[in-house]
Amino acid sequence: MDKIIEALNKGIENAGVERRKVCLVTDIAYSPDVVDFLGIDLFHTSRGRAIPYATGMKLANPKLLPVVLIGDIATLGGNHFVHSCRRNMDIVVICVNDFVYREVAGETAPGDFSPISFSPYLSFEKPLNIPHMARSCGCVNVSRWTALHTDELANSISQALHRKGLSLIDVISSAPDLLEFYYKNSELRNDEDTLNVEIEKDRKIVVGNFFNEEKPSFIEAYNEQHTKILGDNFVKIEVE
Repeated sequence: MDKIIEALNKGIENAGVERRKVCLVTDIAYSPDVVDFLGIDLFHTSRGRAIPYATGMKLANPKLLPVVLIGDIATLGGNHFVHSCRRNMDIVVICVNDFVYREVAGETAPGDFSPISFSPYLSFEKPLNIPHMARSCGCVNVSRWTALHTDELANSISQALHRKGLSLIDVISSAPDLLEFYYKNSELRNDEDTLNVEIEKDRKIVVGNFFNEEKPSFIEAYNEQHTKILGDNFVKIEVE
């Protein structure tokens, strides 16, 4: 987590945005002391609920720049993520992908994978292709890095803070020894079709900036639709 917080700090600095406008919303339980040095507001909410929390924050005060650190969008919070992408909400979602990938590029990850930890059969299901889900649901900015790609991650955060609509950054994160394993077994492929970035045991983890497009954000679409219906009687939501 510290590497991601460091990248977030650098990303905010590189973006040149006012820190008082940046709000960090997370469902990950850790001490607020971890992010004290960021100089931004931190909001902790229940597991899987960080995205709707950030959505309400953005709609209540459109001048804010909500950044979501969410631990799992594959199960808890997945529906919120899908609809937030569909609406193209103006938020940055950083998925702390700490699922344990036991085998990457044909190599077995270090560490103890005891078969009695959670299930006698371990996990046999294929992991969710988070970047592809994001793109197919309407996200306008999609990337993936390991937590050790600190500079690249910071640059993606910096760019996302200036984008209208929803940006998704999938960050492969785990214990330090596993991080080095994932970093070593990653492969940079910018602009790769998100269909091809699924994490599989017989190939390296594909990282990079995958997708960018411009389209109206939720607030822009909201203003346009209500202006058509109400005309001069409608007061537009002002973002800046």
